[in-house]
Amino acid sequence: MAKLIKLQEDVPLLGLLHIGIIDRGSTLLQVRSTTVCNMRCQFCSTAANDNKVHPYNFQVTPNHINTWIDEAIRLKKNNVTEINIDSVGEPTADKDVHKIIEHVKTVPSIQTVSMQTNGTLLTKQKINQYNDARLDRLNISIHSLDEKQSKELFGNETYSITKIHEALEYLKETNIKVNITPVWLPQINEKEIPKLIQISKDINATIAIQKYEVYKNSRKYKRTKETNWWKFYKQLELWEKEYKTKLKVGPHDFKIYKSQRIPKVFTKGDKIHTIAVAPGWYPNQVTAVSNNRAITILNKEYHPNERTRITITSDANGIYLGK
Repeated sequence: MAKLIKLQEDVPLLGLLHIGIIDRGSTLLQVRSTTVCNMRCQFCSTAANDNKVHPYNFQVTPNHINTWIDEAIRLKKNNVTEINIDSVGEPTADKDVHKIIEHVKTVPSIQTVSMQTNGTLLTKQKINQYNDARLDRLNISIHSLDEKQSKELFGNETYSITKIHEALEYLKETNIKVNITPVWLPQINEKEIPKLIQISKDINATIAIQKYEVYKNSRKYKRTKETNWWKFYKQLELWEKEYKTKLKVGPHDFKIYKSQRIPKVFTKGDKIHTIAVAPGWYPNQVTAVSNNRAITILNKEYHPNERTRITITSDANGIYLGK
């Protein structure tokens, strides 16, 4: 089991991919308070719940991340309308995530608070917490309605599609909207996607079908292959015509627009001094800080409080990597 690291509250929460806040230049901010995951999806883009890939899990307190959410919104000149609580793992694994929802709902500019989930940890108690905190939308990953196939795809025999159905039924009694987000796996769950489209209509939910994509550190599902975007949208068109439901959705459908990015404090090529505060998310990495930002140092062993001079090798989306 991966060791859990609870980041100290003096660690900046801008600059990392796996924990904290990510700004991709839109009116939506991604908020990640935990990396913990209870499933082991066969096609996971982050290889979550794999101790060899991620020997450490990370967690931050609600107060810590709420402070940095406020700072991120300030740096974007209040041009933030949605907070999306997502994760490289499972957001609902954070037992205090409702405290983040409660906080951001007090921010005047925020119109929507959404959260990703695989749905497996949703209980009536948790749903009530999220509803009381005024969560607007749950994006629930359901890839198949077949029990056996679902267990295989989620990589966990405890997965129960029956419990997911129960959660969906209970959510109908709340003010939380549901958006079903299956990943289409060619030749694997093609017969299940139409069933999910139909169930979304039956429960008055929206559906946003995701394209299966392979990344450098993905967990690759050997029984399928990544398709191109043309084929993906062509298939969505066919399903749209058959089920008379809008399936080709983008940022504007969720009222997400471009906005000023958080100003970068480092750019590629900068040479800076850092202090190590934790191991990295991947092996042989270090989490360090400098100039009120967090940086991941690559190809280095962690030594607490070690001072290291590095060169920034990537600054994309304000996520800083260095060597």
